[in-house]
Amino acid sequence: MGLRSLLRSLFAHRWSLSIMANPNYELQLTHLLQPGVSEPLDPRRSFSITGLEGCYLNGDLRLYECVITDLWLYKRANLSNHEYIVLKVRYNARDIGFLRVERTIDRSEANGSSWTISTISSTSSTASASSSFAIPAKDIITLCTTENRNLLIVDEEQIAHATLDPPPTLAAVVAACLVVNREKPFYELLTGQCYWFAGVVIRLICDDHTNMQPVPSATRKEGEWRNFLGVMSDARMNEKAKKLRSGYRATLTTLRDQATSRARVPQEAERRVEEADRRAEEERRQREEAERQREEAERQREEERRQREEERRQREEAERRAEEAERKAEDFQRMYKDLLASGSSTAAALAAAATTTRQA
Repeated sequence: MGLRSLLRSLFAHRWSLSIMANPNYELQLTHLLQPGVSEPLDPRRSFSITGLEGCYLNGDLRLYECVITDLWLYKRANLSNHEYIVLKVRYNARDIGFLRVERTIDRSEANGSSWTISTISSTSSTASASSSFAIPAKDIITLCTTENRNLLIVDEEQIAHATLDPPPTLAAVVAACLVVNREKPFYELLTGQCYWFAGVVIRLICDDHTNMQPVPSATRKEGEWRNFLGVMSDARMNEKAKKLRSGYRATLTTLRDQATSRARVPQEAERRVEEADRRAEEERRQREEAERQREEAERQREEERRQREEERRQREEAERRAEEAERKAEDFQRMYKDLLASGSSTAAALAAAATTTRQA
């Protein structure tokens, strides 16, 4: 693995060693929200609203490419008729998990109270009476792996569904939950219970593009208790969503800006690595070019030396031949003189040979 790939892995994905070593690894949403959590995964994990926000802003950068493609509204079949939302999360065109979003009561701060929607029949229907029963709310998001979705919907009835197109990002869920939680942090029987929370969150996530479609076979309806008491009307939830929409969009923009800023860190690091790689490559190329030029200069020097050596050899050979010819001429001249002195008849022939030798 090159330096560039290593940094991309460290900054963008932050894989755990156990995941990297697992040949059967299948990406799940929990890997992205909690990159340091080792295998095996819990079938369900729960977060507070702010906990989910923290995981979103500090998790794997691939979270910012996750989208919500489907949304279901469920109602519990027991006395409370509790309502909640289930959302399908996809990354890179593949399902990676489900989220269950709901409002419950923080019983640790309710002083032993056990209020349920069934107590509405014995309370005043006025807003002032509703507020008198305000209890700290516990808004939670439960994360479930793709193969364990049924753990989210035990003994429940699906009453509505929406296919989201275009699909909003995971940030939309975080933003909607944050805004609705801040609007009413208390569980109020008539104005801020699970029906209200689920209904307003749904309308913010769906925005103006998608409407929930009731399930034809459903025996229960949204916002109703025991099929006869309309606790939250569609008009009231639409009105509240309209009021909160500007705050929702502002929160969504802030989350996106924070995500973009965070994503820019590894991108800048990668850019610097690429720039360092480019400079290193350029320096290597320059060194190779300098080495090539040095070798070429050395080759030329060697060629020049060889040529000088050849010229010297040829000069020496020419000088040797000249000396040899001179020696032979001197030998013939001496022989000629000796023959002349002795009166030999071959003197003329030797003289001619001597002349020929000198000419050579």
